[in-house]
Amino acid sequence: MVSLMDRKIILQIKNKHKLVNQRSAMTLLAIQCALLVVLLTFVLILSFTAEDARQQFYLLVICFLFGILFIAVFLNARGKYRISTLITVASVIATPWISILFDPFVQMGDLVPILYVGLSVQGCAIILKEKWVIWISLAEMIGVLTILQAMSKTLGFNWLSLFAFIVATSAIAVSYGHMNRKQLEQIHDLSIRDSLTGLYNRRYMEETFDREIDRAIRKGRKLAVIMTDVDLFKTINDSHGHVVGDMVLTHIAQLFSNNTRSSDIICRYGGDEFILILPECSKQEAILRAESIRMLIAQSTLEFDGKSIHNITLSFGISELPENGQNRIDLISAADKALYLSKQLGRNRIN
Repeated sequence: MVSLMDRKIILQIKNKHKLVNQRSAMTLLAIQCALLVVLLTFVLILSFTAEDARQQFYLLVICFLFGILFIAVFLNARGKYRISTLITVASVIATPWISILFDPFVQMGDLVPILYVGLSVQGCAIILKEKWVIWISLAEMIGVLTILQAMSKTLGFNWLSLFAFIVATSAIAVSYGHMNRKQLEQIHDLSIRDSLTGLYNRRYMEETFDREIDRAIRKGRKLAVIMTDVDLFKTINDSHGHVVGDMVLTHIAQLFSNNTRSSDIICRYGGDEFILILPECSKQEAILRAESIRMLIAQSTLEFDGKSIHNITLSFGISELPENGQNRIDLISAADKALYLSKQLGRNRIN
């Protein structure tokens, strides 16, 4: 029962985030909870053992960091991924440097806080993208190098070996973070992309569509929706086989990708149906763009097994915000009705 409740809570938190951030947000939440447990453990230990000024100093620092991370967890749970990430990263970076800069025992030869810099780089490598981790790592290594050089003049220890150790652990962390992020990106692509065409799938479209509608309404801008499908697609499958049918869908998807803006959202809605969401685009502009795509498709030819496949055509239906609705369901329904009318009027046309 408790496990079921835990999964329900995690799912609720996950759904508060944009689809593109959900996996990263859950990874961040796991790291935040682990850090809270570690900090809470230190708080409990120091609460009973803090007898001198140094221990009391660390108790205050850890309590402060615990409070900051608790706020970060709260923001993450509310769907505020970016600000939660920023607070967490700042806390991970600041923790060892507070000790290094304000603990007098470090200058007297206690080098343990300096080793924690490598751990902070590892934490950043899990949370952030590679370019940010590299810049943070360089800045931290320069700081460590400066501190160790200054201490070596008075203490005379082998600071180069210590510095090499910190650099090595940081490099391993960056490499691991890079590989881990690539794997997560591949998993994420599988969850939002159609496996055949490479276009966005229906799940991604629905979430993104709602967000684009909210943005368009908030800014008072137009938004157009194009729904299209392949004319007589069943006939193509029956005449040439499903392999050719898949080739036709892939070919159309490629033409969509090559002839739309980067801000447009192109999705395979299901079967041979596609939806194009066009931000900041009026219905008249959408008609012109649909006409351009219609002509490209109609003029194209596919080659398969020594045969040429001609006469591939699309029918289109177009709707517009706010004239045809102010939510996803109404806009898709209006575009679907317009597409049906195109079919009734003879196919290979736009309505």
